[in-house]
Order: sequence, then C-alpha cells, then structure tokens
Amino acid sequence: MTVITIQTISKELMLACRQLGHVIPETLAALVASTIINASIGSFYVERPIEEADARVVVEEAAKRILTSEKPGIATLKLQASYENAFAELDRSTKTQLDNAKSAEDRAVTWISSFTAKFDESFDTLTGLYKKIYQFLLLRCTSPQGMDKLTKDQNIEREVAAALESVFPRVGLRAFVALTGPEKTAQLQELAGIVLGIRLFNQHQKKGGVGLPTLDSAVERVNVQELLENVQKEVDEVTELCKQYSNAIVAAKHPPSGGPWDRPPSDAEIEGNRSDLLYHRQYLCYLLNLQEDISGSMERLKNDQKAFVEELTDLDALVGGRVSVPKEHVYPRFDSIARGYRTAWQEVKLLEARASLYGVLKDLRQQYFPQVPEASREILSKIPKQEGLLLTEEDDTEEPVDLDAIPGPANGDGMTTAIRLTVDNTPDFLQLPLDFQGFCIHTLVTQNRLLVPGNPALGVVKYAGRYCVFATERGCSDFCTEPDRYFGSIREVCYKHPELIHLLRIHEDFPKSSLHSIVQMTSGGTAVMQADAGTETPLHFVESNIDKTYEWNEWKMRRDALHMADIRRKTTSTTQTALSHLRRETETQVYLPKDMATNTTVSKGTNPPRFKKYHRFLRGEVQPMQVAEIKFDL
Repeated sequence: MTVITIQTISKELMLACRQLGHVIPETLAALVASTIINASIGSFYVERPIEEADARVVVEEAAKRILTSEKPGIATLKLQASYENAFAELDRSTKTQLDNAKSAEDRAVTWISSFTAKFDESFDTLTGLYKKIYQFLLLRCTSPQGMDKLTKDQNIEREVAAALESVFPRVGLRAFVALTGPEKTAQLQELAGIVLGIRLFNQHQKKGGVGLPTLDSAVERVNVQELLENVQKEVDEVTELCKQYSNAIVAAKHPPSGGPWDRPPSDAEIEGNRSDLLYHRQYLCYLLNLQEDISGSMERLKNDQKAFVEELTDLDALVGGRVSVPKEHVYPRFDSIARGYRTAWQEVKLLEARASLYGVLKDLRQQYFPQVPEASREILSKIPKQEGLLLTEEDDTEEPVDLDAIPGPANGDGMTTAIRLTVDNTPDFLQLPLDFQGFCIHTLVTQNRLLVPGNPALGVVKYAGRYCVFATERGCSDFCTEPDRYFGSIREVCYKHPELIHLLRIHEDFPKSSLHSIVQMTSGGTAVMQADAGTETPLHFVESNIDKTYEWNEWKMRRDALHMADIRRKTTSTTQTALSHLRRETETQVYLPKDMATNTTVSKGTNPPRFKKYHRFLRGEVQPMQVAEIKFDL
C-alpha cells in the first residue's frame, strides 16, 4: 500500500489549479486538502494514512472547494492561510537576519577566544589578533542587531578604530591572551557594549554615530500613533458589523411580529450570513491581536526611549567639558546605553512587523469584505431593540436558571466535573485563560454555528482543563449538565466547517489539520513545480587523470631498466688542448702562426672494428644473466 503525504497532495492540487488558470499558495492548498472530510468515516482524510485512490478524491474535492465561489467557508480559510503565512514569513526573515549576524559574530568570537600565544610571540601575530577584535566590533557595533558582513564605510571604520584604541589599547593584548576562553568571550561582549555606547554618545553630541539609526526617526517612520488609531477605528467598524450579522441571523430565525415583509431573506442568504460572520470574527480576532501587540509594544518603547534619553543626559552631564573621565564611571554607562538602545530597537522592529501585517489585512479586505445584505438590513430596521437580541431570544416559559447551583471550585477539580468560577471564589479570576477564543460554545452548537462572544460576568466554567464562557445563563446551565456532549458537538461542527479550527484555537484536537503545523511544513519558499527535463551523457567516460608514461609491456620495461643501468656506468671526460674550444680565459690563449699548409687531393680512410654486446639467459632456463661482447671486423 502506497501512502501519499499531504505535501504531495498539496503540490498536485496547486498544479491542478494552475492548469485551470488559478495560482494558489502552498499554504492554502495544504490547509484545504487537510480539511477535506471523508463521508464514510465522518472525519478528515489526513487523520488516517491516505492511499492513492483517496488522494485523487482529496485533490478533486479540494479543487472544487477552492474554485467554487459559492462554497461557504473558503473565504475564511483564505484569510487564515494568507495572514498566518505572512506572519510566518516576517518571523522567518527576521530570524534569518539575526541568525546570520550571530553566526558571523560567533565565528569571530570562537577564533579570538581560542587564540593562544607565547610570551615572546611576534608583533605581527598579536597585530592579527587585534585586527580580528576590530572586525568583531565592526560586525557588532555597526547596526542595532549586528551585521553578517563587514562595512565598507570609512567613517564607521575610523570611529570604531578610535573607540577600540581608547577602550582596549594594544598594550593590553598580552593580558587578554592570558585569559581563558569564557573570560575572553565575556570581555568581548563587554567591549562591544562599550564601543556601541561610545558611538551612540557621539551621535547624541553630533560628533559621530554614522550608520546607526536613531530611535526617533524609526518611530516617526512607523507612525505608531496613526497606526494604532487606524486599527482601533477598524476594530470598532468590524465589531459593529459582527453585531449586525448576529442580530440579523437571530431575527431571521425569529422574525418580529407585526408589519408586512417586503422580501424576507432566503435560506441561502441566512447561510451566507453565518459564513460571513465567521469571516468577520476571524478578521476581528486578527485586528484585536494587532491592537494588543501594538499597544503593548508602544508602551514598552516609550519606557525604553525615556530610559535611553535619561542615560544619555546623565552621561553628558558627567562628562561635560572634561578632557578625561575615570573609566570606572563612564564604561558602565556606555554599556547601559547600548543595552537600552538594543532593547528599544527590538520594539521598533516589532512595530514594523505589525504594520506590515496590518497592510496584509488591508490588502485582503480589498479582495473580499462582505457587508450585511439588504434583506437583513430591512429586518434589523424593523426590530425596535437590537441590543441584547440574542439574550431575549430565550423562551419565557422556561424556568429561570439558578447559576449558584453549579458546583464551585471547593466541590470539584474541574477535570471530571464542571465547576463555575467567579470573582468571589477565584482570586485570579481576571487572569484565567479562556478557551475557544472566549466564544459561547453553547450558542455555536445549538444555533447552527452562530458565533457570539461569551459573558464572563456569568462566570467561567472549567471542565477537562478548559475554561469556557457563555452568552446566556441557560447555555451555562445546559453545558454543566452534559459537558461531554457539547465538546463532541463542537468537533462535529468543526468537521463540517473547518475554518472554526483556527478561529476557536483548538489545534490540539486536530493536529493533522492545524494551520500552525501546515505553515511550518510549507515554510522555506514556494513549492517546486513538476517539469520535464533531459540531459546527454557520453557513451564512454574518459578518465581525466591520464598517465602519459604508462607502459604495459613488461619486456619493454626490463629493457629500459637495463639500458638505464648501463648508462649509469658510462663516464664523460674532457681535456684541454691547443685547438680546444674549452678555453678558460682569453688572456692566456696564444695563437701561433702556422709553419706551412698544403692542399692535396689524396684522401685516406680506415675501417675500425665494431663491438656488439649481447645479454644472455634473459629467457628460457633460469640462469644468471651474462653479457657477451663480440668484435666485428668489416
């Protein structure tokens, strides 16, 4: 049996949608494919090993869900996949930048801390160590978060070199080399903080700090106050829109009495309202998360900026116009300034990331942002009181609910029995972590996935380690009577409407369909599409290392060996004669005139004997080799 992975299915789904003219991201493809329900077993396909036949069904059903605009819930899945993927991309890019800078710094620190030298080491060797320390400071003190490459700016290089020579002159190298590895590392970190603090102080005095961004300019660039106002304005708008959707859904189920109906909403419109409400609830959750992050980061940034300015002011007052100041007084302040600057810069980067995420939400809003239909607005206009409509929707014939009858924390542990926690019986009531994003699960189950926030004033019900809130007293009482039935019903609702899994934050109940695990699985760039490719290879591979002197004939090798051995016995001698050209100097050479010379036509010659050497017993019977010399008279 061949098991098909969700990665393979998502790539096939992307290819199928591309062939139909729609390009979808891998995160959306994997999310939709992992939430296709198997009707035969009533759960998702990914919860069991997927065979090849089931994989085809998953790809087909997922493509229909993505490409069919009438399918409810796909808009919410697209919103979740796009936002979470953008969040992961920002987090991954920031982490990659920090890891690269830290890796470069660690390599320099490792080299410096492992450096050892003798007492009489040469000046050039210690100079190399000093240059390495200087390069480490260039990596660490050029930007707030460090850099992975050395800067080429000469102004920065001169300023860092001057700060290094002032704090750690060359004469201290011998004492530095004598330290242990951990001590060297601690000294380097402290040195980096002092040098960065010096550069920041120079920037404060308008005398240096080239390349270091200022906190004020960074905050002004982000424009935090305007960003927070825009988010708050949109939160109010979407909150009102969710309230209108909730009231319209309840009013359509129980229309107000009296007055003619011009055009009541159809079942399809009501179903669309429910899906659109889930979309706006998810959009509102993202906005609230951004608002919380921006508000907290903005408050921390103000405190960090205030402490940073105070440190610079105190140091400026301490130094004043003095020529020299004891290092015991200023070095700790320089290091404190550097730490405050880095901490504030982390908040600036967090605000920049949240501003980018808000931009992603604005782009998604331009693509799809439904409004309340006209028929639902007409119903809302005929309702005299829209506030608290859901609460008044209960039957008046039912008996009132006594919430005090529900057991408290003194009568149970909240694991096997549902208990009700209130402000009176729970000291840390305001710090309780609400599950299901604080929505009422009773209304979600009983009113066809109508999602409304719970009311903590009615109490928080703890069961099976989860903290639940409810919108009505009746819902709280019914849940405490049969909590397991409601938890099971929530799972069934999530199977039919998988966008609720991420919206209610119940990923642990659906590990194979968790959006967080899908984002981690698809991280690392876009998926590789299939393509046909070809290449040519030679029929016979030619060895690249060829020995030109190789000889395969053993007899040829023996003959060459004997020839070389015989040559070794030969000697060459020279003599100096009157007619020789091997003259040592021209001053001692004398050319005497010839006495006489004759020209004749007589020519004589001799035929000297020839000698040949032959080697015996190289073949045949094993005998010692002999050399026979034969004289030929021709």
